[in-house]
Amino acid sequence: MQRNLEILLEVQKREQRLRELDEEIAALPRRVAAIEARLSGAKQARDRAQAAREGGQSERRQVEREIEDLRAKIVKIRSHSGDVKTNQEYKALLDEIAFAETQIGKHEERQLQIMEQAEGLEAALKAAEAAFQQQQGEVKRETAAAAQRTEADRGERKTVAAERDSLRAQVEEDWLRRFDRVLRARGQALAMVDNEACSGCRVRLRPQFLQEMSLHAERLFVCESCGRMLYLEAEPVRD
Repeated sequence: MQRNLEILLEVQKREQRLRELDEEIAALPRRVAAIEARLSGAKQARDRAQAAREGGQSERRQVEREIEDLRAKIVKIRSHSGDVKTNQEYKALLDEIAFAETQIGKHEERQLQIMEQAEGLEAALKAAEAAFQQQQGEVKRETAAAAQRTEADRGERKTVAAERDSLRAQVEEDWLRRFDRVLRARGQALAMVDNEACSGCRVRLRPQFLQEMSLHAERLFVCESCGRMLYLEAEPVRD
């Protein structure tokens, strides 16, 4: 194989690796955002559970106040029973007391329901808090791992870029210009001849063209369809 092609193949490998590393580095913010989104979801679940428990506690206090107010009202009504002068007024007082007692009964029933629900709400909050703490630990570890991976990618990128630049310096200028132009246009500058076709675009090559490639390995040959720089697969070593 022509020496320039041999070196450019190594350059192309490093260009591909640099693209992969750049994609990984660029993806870090998205990875971190996805990781943090999981934590946000766990936090929202915990906050909802906490709000539900606090809402139950607030309703229970409100019901207790209303029961106290109704009982105080009954005491007050009874304290004025001596001032009643007619049976009609007395009956009205009794009706008012009965109504208040009915309301107390309803509030006490609701109070029991709230107390029963409180156990479930407390358990749900504990479970949500545990899930949040677990997720928080996982997020911390994954974020640190992502940052470490990115730092390693940056270190590898620096090494690979230096190798690429060193290799590029060994390539003849006209070969290098063609390589850069096709690389920008196609993303891959070199393509192997595979079953008498360009492996880049899969267009079949002319027999005469293939013969020329076999006879003049020192020359630069490009695909007439896609413009990629062509090379023949190395012959296997025979004993």
